[in-house]
Amino acid sequence: MGRSAGSSAPGVAGEGTRRAVVARAFQALPSAHREILAETVFRDRSVNEAAASLGVPVDVVKLRVYQALRALSTAMDAPHAGR
Repeated sequence: MGRSAGSSAPGVAGEGTRRAVVARAFQALPSAHREILAETVFRDRSVNEAAASLGVPVDVVKLRVYQALRALSTAMDAPHAGR
């Protein structure tokens, strides 16, 4: 994204690898985790906006985001995530 504009080629390659790892880890998540991250991260919605969009209480969104981010981190650390 904007950060790579002034980067050297090794930085860009590293960023591409990182994106691939994140993408694979994201796809490995359960659909509920992908849904909540899509609402809050990819669509850049606030917790309140995501709650309204999904029809669930704000506290549920907060819990789901926490759980989804932990699951994503775990999936990225898995041995197969780096392939």
